[in-house]
Amino acid sequence: MKSRAPQFPIIPPPESPTRLVVWLWVLVAVGIATLAAGISGYETKRVWMSYLINFVFWSGLAQSGIIFSAAYRITNGRWGETIRRVAEGFVFFIPLSIALFLVMYAGKEYLWPWITEPIEAKAAWLNEPFFFARVTFYYTVLAILSYRYVAISIRPDVGLLKENGLAPSSRWVDRVTAKWKDYNSELETRNSKLAKLVPAVLAVFGIVYSFTGFDVVMSLDPHWYSTLYGWLYMVHAFDAGVAATIIVAILARRYFNLQQYVSTKQFYDVSRLLMGLCMLCGGFYWSQYLVIWYGNLGEEIGRLIVRFSHEPWPAFQWAVIVLLYFFPIAIFLSRSIKEKPKALIVIATVILAANWVYQFVEIAPALWTEHSVPLGVVEAGITLGFIGTVGLCWIAYARVVPLVVPAMSETKVENHH
Repeated sequence: MKSRAPQFPIIPPPESPTRLVVWLWVLVAVGIATLAAGISGYETKRVWMSYLINFVFWSGLAQSGIIFSAAYRITNGRWGETIRRVAEGFVFFIPLSIALFLVMYAGKEYLWPWITEPIEAKAAWLNEPFFFARVTFYYTVLAILSYRYVAISIRPDVGLLKENGLAPSSRWVDRVTAKWKDYNSELETRNSKLAKLVPAVLAVFGIVYSFTGFDVVMSLDPHWYSTLYGWLYMVHAFDAGVAATIIVAILARRYFNLQQYVSTKQFYDVSRLLMGLCMLCGGFYWSQYLVIWYGNLGEEIGRLIVRFSHEPWPAFQWAVIVLLYFFPIAIFLSRSIKEKPKALIVIATVILAANWVYQFVEIAPALWTEHSVPLGVVEAGITLGFIGTVGLCWIAYARVVPLVVPAMSETKVENHH
């Protein structure tokens, strides 16, 4: 039994832009060279600090692409199928983040102070073997769930392409479409599986990413704690993921000729989500700040004083507050700007950069004790390396998965014998 070709467009994956791929590999090479220089003794502490900042930022961004897709499905979204597919494209970076985390084992003494100076009262939780084991477990669970979710999500469309001879030759495509039945049956199976998997993906993300924030970042200041910090870490990651999805969707719309499938109305909707997340980030940050400052809580208030009063950090802290919490609210009050891709890509880039600075100002003051600003060639090299890696992972996905979801994918296709 074979499904008849649907009466809606079946669009194969676009050809990847060769020149862009070459440049992304160049960025990866720059990142590897910078990391190697640090391991060899050149600005070692700055290299590992920058590596941690970028790891936290880009791994959270990639994971949040999957969370955006899952949130879209659980709310029965229909307004941006292609944007959802773009967000799922970050999935190939998520398993890689496991290895990228383990790389930091080589620089652990430069990052987490409790490794070289154990804290007896917290030794049961903050000890090297248990720390690396559980954080690796966090990323492994998220990788398995994310891969499973995306494989189920794309299976009907990729299988239909393969059935019609339009899918590129790929072992990954063969695995995803193994035991293919027919389009109608695959749609029913997908919807049934996702009905159970989507809530699990969202719930696990909320729990696991909160613990990741506590363990990976909050423990950089082992004597400081905030019960809200895990939520801050999670929501900022989600905010960065949505901003990145907007940027990639706009670029894909242009370079992959998707103008007729990604409308300005869809950008309007996703921009409202981005504005809401920025407001949520600001609300959480203010809630944490207010309790600590108003209560004048001994150990906790010292962390705020460092970032708001000790040079060189105040400029970066205020930049985050202005560009990440207030700028989106003011700029997105305009309806028309949310529907202009050229303006929107600039706004989303500013918000994405502000999220990077947020991670910088959360991590760097805990590790950097000099008065100079740890921003320069070292930080640029590591950051470019991560950009190249994430970009290559997304393009590898776009090579085998159609970015355009069939407009009538929820409508059954008649079969014939």
